Amino acid sequence: MSDRPEVAVVMANYNCARFIRAAIQSVLAQTLTSWELIIVDDASSDDSVALAQQAANGDPRIKILTQPSNRGPGAARNRALELVTARWIAILDSDDLMPPHRLESLLRRATQAGASIVADNLLEFSSQTQPRSFLPARLNKEVCWISLDAFVGSNCLYSRTPPLGYLKPMIRADIVRDMDVRYDESLRIAEDYYFLVELMLHGYRLLLDPTSVYLYRKHPGSVSHRMRAADIAALIAAEDRFARRELAFSPRVTAALHRRRRSLYSLCVFDRLIAALKSGDFRVAAHCVATRPHAWPLLMQPLLGRLRKLKRPQKLLELSDDDVLRTIIVGQPNAYLSGF
Repeated sequence: MSDRPEVAVVMANYNCARFIRAAIQSVLAQTLTSWELIIVDDASSDDSVALAQQAANGDPRIKILTQPSNRGPGAARNRALELVTARWIAILDSDDLMPPHRLESLLRRATQAGASIVADNLLEFSSQTQPRSFLPARLNKEVCWISLDAFVGSNCLYSRTPPLGYLKPMIRADIVRDMDVRYDESLRIAEDYYFLVELMLHGYRLLLDPTSVYLYRKHPGSVSHRMRAADIAALIAAEDRFARRELAFSPRVTAALHRRRRSLYSLCVFDRLIAALKSGDFRVAAHCVATRPHAWPLLMQPLLGRLRKLKRPQKLLELSDDDVLRTIIVGQPNAYLSGF
């Protein structure tokens, strides 16, 4: 009988001392016990490493490494990938959680369908709001395959589908190893998106299983919710590098990639527009709107979001991380996910 674990859970961490203990314990609570957890701390300035070691409690399945300097989540995950011995790779951020049956459920689904990449629904949660589904109703009912053009298209402005680059997939380790796919270390945001695109370029589709969930925590310190000008510039540079490779795509994929590129330029103009409005430079603001009118509707999104919250007031939760973790570990997530 092979001692090789079924799933390697890869966790990059930076200054998540507040959440990392709960993330590790959610792995320890998995019904699938054949796993390894590889944690790479990206030179945190808090006590993340000490808390991770405490939570690991000497479990030989857990490896904890530290980066000598802060290099971003892509570099941390790449270092973890070098140590993977398992057949599958699953991504877990150090501020998120997994319900107990998640790894077992995804592995069973991928095996049944012959999938090389499988992902589940995200359930967004925080300590202040009721959990809600990331996927819309039309994608939240049955298992489906996601093609490359659909995946890229979802990560464009005004897409009817939420950006699927946020999903946390489980991937066959051999295809990552054989194709030598790695995370783009120049990116501090959207590195997951480009990693999946690289895999899907080789003909692999994403199997989306909404019957399983990944618990995605929203909090003020989350990097993925902050889009700075430097982040947008890095994404445009990544698209430029992608274009220079002169790969042959189907017309549908080519169209989706063009929409993606236009979206990033619109975000760049939108960032300049906001800066101009804040400084009172209405001449520059008018120029931004004239040159890239698609950026203008972005101004309405924060306002519409607030109006929706006013129309549907949500009951505030007063659960600590331990409360959330306890309901998950005992296998009764519905006690917490009553608003799902």
